[in-house]
Parts: sequence; structure tokens; C-alpha cells
Amino acid sequence: MTGGVENYRMERATPDETALVAALAEAGDAFVSGNDLARQLGVSRPAIKAKLDKLRTKGYALEAVRNRGYRLQGEPEVIEPALLAYQLKRLDCPVPALYFPVIDSTNSEAERQQSRNRAAPFAVLSSCQTRGRGRLGRNWHSASPDNLYLSVCFTPDIPPQQLQHFTLWAGIRVCRCLQPFVPKARLQVKWPNDLHCEGRKFAGMLTEARMDADRIRSIIFGIGLNVNGNPLQFPPELRPSATSLHAVHGQTLSLNEVAARVIHAVQKAYEGCIGGSPTESLAEAWPPLDALAGKTVQAQTGGREISGLACGIDEGGALLLRDATGATTALRAGDVSLKKEG
Repeated sequence: MTGGVENYRMERATPDETALVAALAEAGDAFVSGNDLARQLGVSRPAIKAKLDKLRTKGYALEAVRNRGYRLQGEPEVIEPALLAYQLKRLDCPVPALYFPVIDSTNSEAERQQSRNRAAPFAVLSSCQTRGRGRLGRNWHSASPDNLYLSVCFTPDIPPQQLQHFTLWAGIRVCRCLQPFVPKARLQVKWPNDLHCEGRKFAGMLTEARMDADRIRSIIFGIGLNVNGNPLQFPPELRPSATSLHAVHGQTLSLNEVAARVIHAVQKAYEGCIGGSPTESLAEAWPPLDALAGKTVQAQTGGREISGLACGIDEGGALLLRDATGATTALRAGDVSLKKEG
């Protein structure tokens, strides 16, 4: 322990591991000769074999055929730094990823990294959070390595109004990037910070900012995303309302590819907000992804409860609720749930 904070272990990929994984992944179903790999890395053939054996211990399934070389047949089912780096490079995403097998909270680690002057943007990922947190101080169940827990840190140094819609845009971008993984199901955003599929929650977002006077000095976007987890193994209180992409799609997804695409989506959402000239307005982007549209909801805000028919959002990102008299309330913040019948 240092200063009351546990020193968590960050797992890194060596340059040789990153190069090997990239070469094998780029080859697809083709074989890559050991001689080519040796030349690329500047090492001997026996050294290549030893490095590939090490990749096998990390969950890579490799086929070796005499006089043909090596072929990647399967990838690790958990986050693996070399594969994640390859997926980020494929997307031309400039956000480096820091991976911790176990962490208290990825948002907390992002705060610590930022306080140590790590250059932003960067992402923090983990296979297990011991103190994962959601909005309003709630705990976030984060024990399964089949799921994704990540945070992305930015240091904008801009007025806060430029990022007032960041979480909503991040939710939109993340849903869009994940939709191809589950083509038969509709992914939606439940205002203000949950992602839903078929009426169940599969992800939660938490954005935390540090401000000085009228400037945002740092902003950390955290997301817990149920990717390959089995909802039947979730805590009993979550099973009726939670799902995962695997449960919806019926197939195991590439966790490293999902992670890279989410990081890239968050980065693009951030760039769109600070750029000041998005290619589409929030009012245009929101309706197709609105999980609450046309539903009667109840909201807790400012110590009071209000209910009404959800009618989308306004230009400021506030949820619009129409009550029985036809009056509309713009809800700027609050905890929203579907109103139970009766």
C-alpha cells in the first residue's frame, strides 16, 4: 500500500508480442512462415518458437505446420494487451490502453494516472473491479472477466458547456459501434446513462469531471458493458433487468475487438463535442436510439418525484416529460425508471 492506495499490477505487451500478434492476425486464415516472423523481429527461429509458446499460455490458439508456418486459430477470451493494441491500430485509434487484470475501479485508476501526469487521452481497462461504481454512488457488479470495464480520460481545458452532451453522444456512438455485433437486436440509450437491448440493461455509463473555475480540466468516461457474461450468473437482484450481448446474439464476441471499438467510439464522441461542428445534431441522432420514447416513466430529481410520458429530449439534452394535463417538464438530471402499471 502507498498513501492508502493499493498498487495494482498493470499487464503490458512486449513489442515482440505486439508484432507477432499483428502479423498473425493480419494473415487471417493464411500461414505465416517462421522465417518471415524471425526476419521481422530480428531474432532466431528458436526464439520465435519460444515467443509463440508464450502466446499460447495467454490464450492464443496457434496451428503450426511444417514448411508452412503458423496460423492463428483462436484468440484469448479475456482482454489481452497485444491483441487490444492490434485492434486499436486497425481502427487508427490514437488512445493507448492500460490493462489491469484486477483494479478497484477503472475510473479511480484513470484519476490516479492523470494525477501522475500521464498524457491524455488514454484508456484504463480491467477484467475485474473490486469497487466498481455507477451513478448516484451505486455499486457496479464487476466480477466477470467475460465483460468489459473501461474508462477513457481526456484533458480538454475548455468551458463545460462544450461537453454538456458528451455522455449522451458517447451512448449514441457506443450503441452504433456495437449494433453490427448484434444485428438482429436493437440497441438503445436509456436517458441519461444506460444502454438497453430488448428492454434490459447491458451497459451503464459514468462521466466524472474535474473543474477549475469555469474550465473542465479533466473528464473521465467510464462504462461497464456486459459482453459475454451469462445473465443467469448475475446477482439475483439483477437477473430480471440485465442482459449481455452474448445472451442477445447467442454467440461469444471478441472482447478485445469490442473494447477497441468502444474506446474508438468514445474518442469520436469527444472529438465531435469539442469540434463545435458535428455532422448531425443531437435532436437528429437521438430518436432512433431512444429507449424511453412513448413510455410512461417516473423520475426522482431534486428530492421530488415526477412522472409523465417520455417525449424525447430537447436541444439541451434534457428529457421531456408530458403529464396528464399536457404540460411538459424538461428534466435536466435525475434517476428515471419505467412506471409500473397499477
